[in-house]
Amino acid sequence: MKKSLYILVLCLVLSCFTMLFSACANKDNNETMEKVNMDIKKNNEVNLNIMVTDKFLYFMTKDIVNDKHFVQYMFKNKEEEFNYIYSKDSLNNISKQDLFIYNGAGLEPWINEFLDKLNKSKVGVINISRGINLLSYNKQVKYKNLVLKNNPYYWLNIDNYKIALLNIKNSIQDKDPRNRDYYEKNFSNKLKELEGYEKRFKEIGNKFKNYTMLYSEDDLEYLIRYSNMKVTKLTGGEGDEYLEEKIKDTKNIVFLYSNDEELKKNEELLKKYNVKTVKLIVYQENMDYINILKYNINNLEAILKNS
Repeated sequence: MKKSLYILVLCLVLSCFTMLFSACANKDNNETMEKVNMDIKKNNEVNLNIMVTDKFLYFMTKDIVNDKHFVQYMFKNKEEEFNYIYSKDSLNNISKQDLFIYNGAGLEPWINEFLDKLNKSKVGVINISRGINLLSYNKQVKYKNLVLKNNPYYWLNIDNYKIALLNIKNSIQDKDPRNRDYYEKNFSNKLKELEGYEKRFKEIGNKFKNYTMLYSEDDLEYLIRYSNMKVTKLTGGEGDEYLEEKIKDTKNIVFLYSNDEELKKNEELLKKYNVKTVKLIVYQENMDYINILKYNINNLEAILKNS
């Protein structure tokens, strides 16, 4: 009897030990498999190196990729970007990237010559102005022996900005199709964020219908056309007499400008007729698109509130 009881207890102990060992083994196997799966997933992830020309493009690209890829920009300001002189080292550096993204429309006037010499066997080259209906400059803008015909500030029209952002999104999806849905979601979120600003901009034209609006800079053309404001352009050749004829005996006059030099040039006459002025941003380092929109809309609406 004692012997049988001993055998029974021994069997129970062995059974428990076997179950415990099996559970531990299964846990270790599961953890191992999870680690293997994570390693496989990590190895399958695409890590892109993306070079863009300026910080404005940097912000746009980060809106699509967030921190998923490494994004760098070449130039700190518009002057650097316009007057860039490339070298063999810069060509070599860009050729090693996965994507090279630029504004187009003449904002980087050296780009065609640069791309002709660039080794494109690895790097994808994206002109984000592709598909945008560009406006022509009325003034003459020169780069070396080239006359630049296109007005490059197309993003001041929100519809154009959407096309540019779409071009960025598509190029990244082509390089990293595994995360296509992720980029699509980020793109859709940015479009939703723009909706409120679109509505406010469209309303501005109606709100200013009883105002005499003046401007002189080609750079503002996209914004003015998008907002449907009725604005008279001063071409620079008319002189003070023409401007004075336009604004005498007129109330609620507003002068739109982005370049401070334009304000100084007409300062005396603007003061004489109590012309209100509104500064608008075309491009500014360290400002993303949403903040540029906010600045411009708020400045325009401030005139209405203070009238």
